[in-house]
Amino acid sequence: MIVVSTIPFALSYESATGTVNNPLADFTLPNWIKSNAGWWADDLIDDSSFVSGLQWMISNDVIVLPPTEQGTDDGENIIPRWVKSTAGWWADDKIHDVTFASAVKYLVSEGIIVIEQEVEETEESVENVELKEFHMIVNSHGCTFCTNWANVGEEYHFQIETLDEFRGNNIDGVTITAKIISKDGELRHDFGTITTEDGIYSSSIVIPNMDWYAGNIFSVTAAHNGFEKTIEKEFEVFNVKSGKSGTFETKSYGKKMFVAGNEGDDINEYTLATAWDVSSASFVDSFSVASQDTDPRGVAFSNNGQKMFVVGNQGNDINEYTLATAWDVSSASFVDSFSIASQEVSPRGIAFSNNGQKMFISGHQGKDINEYTLATAWDVSSASFVDSFSVESQDRSPRGVAFSNNGQKMFVVGAIGDAVYEYTLTTAWDVSSASFVDSFSISSQETVPRGVPFSNNGQNMFVAGNSRPAINE
Repeated sequence: MIVVSTIPFALSYESATGTVNNPLADFTLPNWIKSNAGWWADDLIDDSSFVSGLQWMISNDVIVLPPTEQGTDDGENIIPRWVKSTAGWWADDKIHDVTFASAVKYLVSEGIIVIEQEVEETEESVENVELKEFHMIVNSHGCTFCTNWANVGEEYHFQIETLDEFRGNNIDGVTITAKIISKDGELRHDFGTITTEDGIYSSSIVIPNMDWYAGNIFSVTAAHNGFEKTIEKEFEVFNVKSGKSGTFETKSYGKKMFVAGNEGDDINEYTLATAWDVSSASFVDSFSVASQDTDPRGVAFSNNGQKMFVVGNQGNDINEYTLATAWDVSSASFVDSFSIASQEVSPRGIAFSNNGQKMFISGHQGKDINEYTLATAWDVSSASFVDSFSVESQDRSPRGVAFSNNGQKMFVVGAIGDAVYEYTLTTAWDVSSASFVDSFSISSQETVPRGVPFSNNGQNMFVAGNSRPAINE
């Protein structure tokens, strides 16, 4: 689980006299150390795994602590919650290394971490430290609407945070300049001077044209208290983007449509001569999923069209496929599956967050929307259940589910009320924060609705119907 760096990492700090012990500028911090801390804070690895990793790193001088008296392990020592919170903040670059060092030092002193060899001594102690630096975070993983990709004609969202280096509190008064450049160094856009409000600046920019296609760099520089920091984040620009999923899916700026058929046990592909106009659709090909499930109910795609996901009602699972040619179902091949039987035995619709790290399944039996996190984006084998949100007060038979691009709106089509139900999410992509807003009846068009995708700009809604059957726009 832990990959070992051959370069020791000494936790650094600055004394009140300004003397710096192994300043950050002198070496590159191995990302895997912070990754372990972040995984532990997010409960992706257990306490013993994290402690064992720390113990190995300290014993082998990968991490060098200030002098610390070894405590005794009596078998009853537990890790306080604040230590896990500190690890998470450190993983997010919200606090200084010295603060995390203090937490590790505490674990050693309490005997939770037992060091088999003497810890290297340093001249300074982590107590009574005066720090003058600040921290800047750009598009942290806690920013739910931030992505490392965008689409031509749509928005690239970003967030900048400035924090006190020691305590991790948000601070204002930091001078920030930001720009977007190509990987070749060509200036795409200059935001000029930016100021934070309560320590945070969030904004977006519409990608103007295909000149931005492929690799770009969002470069942010900030100066405060005589310190200057620059952070660069890479992001990709595409010409296509996923529509939202359900019984069928719309792609390639509305030029492709895909329908899951539970009679033919297949995924049917269509081209649209006019984007987002279902009347211009023509059938192309189909791909049988019968070897995995003979009752497919929903379909979704990754942003690049090279992954396809099918909801299996017979196996109560999500089946993952790779497409050798993007958006071409005839090139699909089965990869893996993920069982959702513990949460739902009658799954219907499927949707993903824009970054592929969240998956949502609508359940007829549970009358709810189930949320999962994917440790590896677009890899269902890495999924784990998070939470669910009941929609029974609106409809006892939820079918398709879709989200707005920023994850702050959720839409569910219901087969009992023959309506599309709209919800707002106070925390993007978090169904537990959902609240009902309104509904729209589709009973004049369809009495057995199945899926409910939207166009990329949210101005077209499509409902798949089972009673006719048809796609209603």
